[in-house]
Amino acid sequence: MVIKSFEIDWEDGKATIEYESDLTFGDIEHVMNSCVDMTNMNDIKVKVPQYRRMIFLKALRKAPFTVNDSNTLNNLKNSVVEQVLGGLMNDFPLGNFLENWVKSITGEVDLTSIGQTYTTS
Repeated sequence: MVIKSFEIDWEDGKATIEYESDLTFGDIEHVMNSCVDMTNMNDIKVKVPQYRRMIFLKALRKAPFTVNDSNTLNNLKNSVVEQVLGGLMNDFPLGNFLENWVKSITGEVDLTSIGQTYTTS
């Protein structure tokens, strides 16, 4: 387990965010299985908002708000969530995990040869 940290603007100052930068294989597979539909390799569907939410809830370990709680996430200001996601996505870019899945199926990682659909719900 590797814990990383960064600061965000919070209320009248700064606050430290700590997160696990290397989730387990099972955690990543669960997130990807929930967010990516590869039933048709020519039209991969990715639920980006769901991916961002799941990583936010799974990776955070310490914050100036309750972590791992959907209700708290829903009630945070968007500006706070975007700061946190900006830090988290350095270690959890969706493209990296998507490439691993495509390579498992096709034996190659050329995402340009297959269709992709990103949904916002």
